[in-house]
Amino acid sequence: MKPAAKRKGSSLFVRRNKDAIMACVILLVILVLFASNQNDFFSRYGPQSIFNQVITLAVAALAQTVVVLTGGIDLSVGSMIGLTNSIAATIMDPVSSAVGNETVGILLTNLIVLAIGGLAGLINGAIIVYGRLQPIVVTLATASIYGGIALYIRPTPGGKVPMSYTEFLTGRVFTYIPVSAVVLAVIIGLVWMPLRRSRLGQSIYAIGGNEYSAFVSGIPVERTKLWAYTLSGLFAAVAALLLTAQTASGDPLGSSLFTLNSIAAVVLGGTPLAGGKGGYAGAVAGAAILSLVLGLLIFWGVPSFYQNAVQGVILILALTVGLLQKLWRRAPLTTSS
Repeated sequence: MKPAAKRKGSSLFVRRNKDAIMACVILLVILVLFASNQNDFFSRYGPQSIFNQVITLAVAALAQTVVVLTGGIDLSVGSMIGLTNSIAATIMDPVSSAVGNETVGILLTNLIVLAIGGLAGLINGAIIVYGRLQPIVVTLATASIYGGIALYIRPTPGGKVPMSYTEFLTGRVFTYIPVSAVVLAVIIGLVWMPLRRSRLGQSIYAIGGNEYSAFVSGIPVERTKLWAYTLSGLFAAVAALLLTAQTASGDPLGSSLFTLNSIAAVVLGGTPLAGGKGGYAGAVAGAAILSLVLGLLIFWGVPSFYQNAVQGVILILALTVGLLQKLWRRAPLTTSS
């Protein structure tokens, strides 16, 4: 490739991904601040601590991203995480005892939880697609339903999971590499990247860009949306399994913040709520920013009732920047004579 062509390709990449790149730059600054406040940042425990803080929200952000890319939104992500977290913490130990093998019991529980998460997402998509209802209305309603089922299954926080499950998913491999980092890399490398290049992934982006144009181009809009919401449920279930490993219990009400924080991470990572562009890199960076900012606030002794306010301000700033960029792009068209 000629140098001029390389420069042109690099410039195009930067223009297409400038919001995600900006999120990564902000994340780098926060990591520097984090390193200056955490004494063991450069030890084997530093990366482990960071990835364990980030991983659950990062996967929840991926659940939200796949829906937002279609131009929709999923307000039930937190409730789906709470539901599947409660189920995992309730059945994992009994299933392991019933089959007489802890490893097999853990695998069976994971499969059951993933199936329930996918089913919850499919129900969201089916109501939206075949009921011709707005995603914000449907997912707000199903969030209450899933939350109610979670409370029925586990009225109070509790449950039990095998210690090996917790130690594995929150531990390290090869001394220094956090298992949570490996899990995130596997999700991105084996699910997101192939999805982005697949016909389904291209259809998701096309629908978010212009649903009518996608329809007249022969893209199966309804089926694509069903897949998008089903994948959202699957990712939410994965986030719940990771949360279960971190807390070693189930809490039907402890996951409510994942809904708003996942939306904040998506927007902060450069994926507009209108859909059509964005992806996993910005979503993960946005999730890391929110998680590590919370860690910094704790290090600095900021009271808990200010911490949510700071996260809200970050979301408002992200939305404002996105709106200003949109207006800036339209300005030449509206002012030309």
